[in-house]
Amino acid sequence: MQYEIPLYNKFVCAIIIYNNYNKSMYKGGELMSHQALYRRFRSKTFDEIIGQEHVVKTLKNQILSNNVAHAYLFCGIRGTGKTSTAKILARAVNCLNNADGNPCNECEICKSILNETNMDVVEMDAASNNGVDDIRELRDKVKFMPSKSKYKVYIIDEVHMLSKGAFNALLKTLEEPPEHLIFILATTEPQKIPATILSRCQRFDLRRITVEDTVKNMQNICDEIGVEIDEKALKLIAANSDGAMRDALSILDRCLTFGSSKIEYDDVNDLLGIVSFDNIIKVSNAIIDKNLKEIMSLININLNQGKDLLLFIEEIITYFRNMLLYKTTALTDNLVRMTEDNIELLKSHAERISLDQIISIIQKLSEALSECKKSINPRIIFEIKIISLMESSNTISNNEDINNLIKRVEYLESAIKNSSYVNINTKNEHVFNKKPIEKPSRKPKGKLVASDEIMTENNDIVIDTSLTDEDVIKKISNNWNQFLKVIRSENAGLSAIIRESKLSHINNKTIYFEYESKFNFHYTAANQDKNKSKLKEILLGFLKAEYNVDFILKTDKKNQDVKKSMDDVFEDMKTAFGEDKVELK
Repeated sequence: MQYEIPLYNKFVCAIIIYNNYNKSMYKGGELMSHQALYRRFRSKTFDEIIGQEHVVKTLKNQILSNNVAHAYLFCGIRGTGKTSTAKILARAVNCLNNADGNPCNECEICKSILNETNMDVVEMDAASNNGVDDIRELRDKVKFMPSKSKYKVYIIDEVHMLSKGAFNALLKTLEEPPEHLIFILATTEPQKIPATILSRCQRFDLRRITVEDTVKNMQNICDEIGVEIDEKALKLIAANSDGAMRDALSILDRCLTFGSSKIEYDDVNDLLGIVSFDNIIKVSNAIIDKNLKEIMSLININLNQGKDLLLFIEEIITYFRNMLLYKTTALTDNLVRMTEDNIELLKSHAERISLDQIISIIQKLSEALSECKKSINPRIIFEIKIISLMESSNTISNNEDINNLIKRVEYLESAIKNSSYVNINTKNEHVFNKKPIEKPSRKPKGKLVASDEIMTENNDIVIDTSLTDEDVIKKISNNWNQFLKVIRSENAGLSAIIRESKLSHINNKTIYFEYESKFNFHYTAANQDKNKSKLKEILLGFLKAEYNVDFILKTDKKNQDVKKSMDDVFEDMKTAFGEDKVELK
């Protein structure tokens, strides 16, 4: 049985509920409502807009010179200040006390626009007002003069959401608007806007906000509201905002409600649910070392802690992407989500892995990420891809060994054909003719020079006697790639030999180059007198100083000449290609 409340009692109940609601919303005469940080600290002047100096400068100059356009288009990712810039522009063109291009925010017009009570500034969302009828209604209203402002301003957010018919309806008005009308369009996807609309607007592309600018702005906000926060935590928030200030402030807003007296790095890490950088390093180490057991253990630990699998994969991909960029360019400017301490770890990892392996890892993990997004059981997909990645890494390593062996054989064949004397310890001595082959002497080009000069093709190079051993080491080390290019221009074969070495030290005017034990063949070839002589000549032109050269093998403690026999090469070839496919003739 339902009980009907009399009409009078309904009014009484409504009044009681309203009064209780008001009491709950007010404390000490002040409204107890939370305002999001991105709204509370929204930019109110052009000078407060962060990271968009190219846009701000142009707009201020237009306002000061009274050369305001009839239509603007602000493009950029979310949270870069498109709507804020549009609102500031709407106030600036109508401000009564505009002196430097910024709105004063104190005059009657500015205050009414800030309070959203000015009927001459209309903001509409194209996502919910995207039909032809909506634009036709707008087109009819723009004909009327502004009520109290200089310009009537229409801000259309997410304008790319308008239908084709709506764009066509807007076209004529946008092309020939009344003098009192300004359109400000904002979009995250300008490629979806018809060319006929784009050509009628002044377009401004707002950039992603840098990590440095984001951190600085958040620190200023925290200082203003009296919150203590760790700098590493701010950098983590900025890195995860992806260049969007609104996203950064939303994350900071969540951190403020965490309850800690000081916001630490680990607090932000837990709040975002992302994998810590230490765990990313551990996983990367395990992948490089091909330690499948360790990888599976780390996956299990992180997922049991509630970490998001897709974010986990994305972080690993980002780390190897950074490694790829560093290995190919040796630059650190384009690295993502990296601090100075982390970059040193990245460099050590890059030295332990080849370029082909990094590319293969990124490709496999990207495939895993794509498939995991579609799967109902993404963990299984990821684990299968990791196992597949480990197998493919072994294949790449084997292929590299075979390729190195092929290069060694090709170089050996070339040395047999071209060398005046081949000195290889072998049991098959009857195969080689150990008698030196006489070659016609080459006449020197140009004039004879003194012992402290060397004659080049174009000019004389004077020996630099002030060069110290330390200077020589720095010059070769810092210009290693250029040094190899010079060698290659003189002797491509010698360049291939020296490329696998590294500068060791200098002693008694002799530069020592060191080879790892796996480059035994290159070490033997480099020790040939003709190669030493040629390298000494090249060094003279490169350094402008006279130095002898010598080579050492890392595993040879006495720095003696170690020569690999043909039998050893033959056995390596049989192991790599199969005994039935290799025959010594």
